[in-house]
Amino acid sequence: MPPPLPSLKIAVLHYQPSGEPMDPVVTHITDALSELGHQAVTVAVHDRVSDLLKAIDSAKGDLVFNVCETFADDYRLEVNVAAVMEMARIRFTGSGTAGLLLAQDKILTKQLLGYHEVPTPAFATFDGETFETNGRMAFPLIVKPARSDASLGIGKHSVVNDWEELTRRVRDIRKTFNDEALAEEFVDGREVYCGVIGTATRPEILPIVELDFGAKWKNEEPKVSDREVKFGPESEGSPRLIMAKDLAPDLKARIERAALLAFRALKVSDYARVDFRISNKTNEPFVLEVNPNPYLEKQSELAMAAEERGLSYTQLIGHIVESACSRYQIKGKSERTASGEVPVASV
Repeated sequence: MPPPLPSLKIAVLHYQPSGEPMDPVVTHITDALSELGHQAVTVAVHDRVSDLLKAIDSAKGDLVFNVCETFADDYRLEVNVAAVMEMARIRFTGSGTAGLLLAQDKILTKQLLGYHEVPTPAFATFDGETFETNGRMAFPLIVKPARSDASLGIGKHSVVNDWEELTRRVRDIRKTFNDEALAEEFVDGREVYCGVIGTATRPEILPIVELDFGAKWKNEEPKVSDREVKFGPESEGSPRLIMAKDLAPDLKARIERAALLAFRALKVSDYARVDFRISNKTNEPFVLEVNPNPYLEKQSELAMAAEERGLSYTQLIGHIVESACSRYQIKGKSERTASGEVPVASV
């Protein structure tokens, strides 16, 4: 076991549009950091890069806990926030530019996972002028933006059953999101999530969480985890998260191995969630998406999995901080200079 981490000053970086309430996850994290003995301060940013750097510099922290998933009302700029911090030699939790960029682009993700022989659904891509296929496909397909986040652009309407529906959905995505469209063979089956925490050299696989679509879901409707499912209020019979049960040992091992390979192949750091569908036809687990820096709210998939492992929410946040400190070789307050500044890290 590594020695206990000394008390640190940690700046929690988050997105904060003017006039909107602060995301509860920020309070959850700052409370956990305080329980761990760290000094937690919040750094809110919106749409100015100069403000981002000035605010982080003013906080004079040993480490930034990065939960900034959007910038200037554009979720795709999450990568750029990490890039700016890397250029400024700021040390922060979670994935850097490489991991966020590779995971954000679903087409690149699938190509990389295919190279590492991690199963993903057969797919085709549409850039507005041409399309390319990878593997033999059969309807129904699910069509989504290639660079979406938090299920944006995904719903029951995303599942298409013929060429006419496919063409119409691709056009809608091109018009609405100005993005390539990704069509995947729709995998009907159980949806499960596998969390990974730690560094690439010492990762830990967390227990597997499942999305129970609930009794209210109509049998004839395709099971799609859209924004309503993920963020809508929970009621009796509605979709909810549960711990996965009745997974055969070999199936569980395949899911865990695929999650670990994905974590390393996409250069993810500190924590991630890998989403799977288990085919009803073949019992094969297919990776749907890799989520670096997944949502860390107390009721999130990662928090549930950690609790099942015996880790409290506070301990989960502590593990993420410890992983980041290990990468940057942060040892504590002794690193500060007499002026209170933190030396530039080797990254």
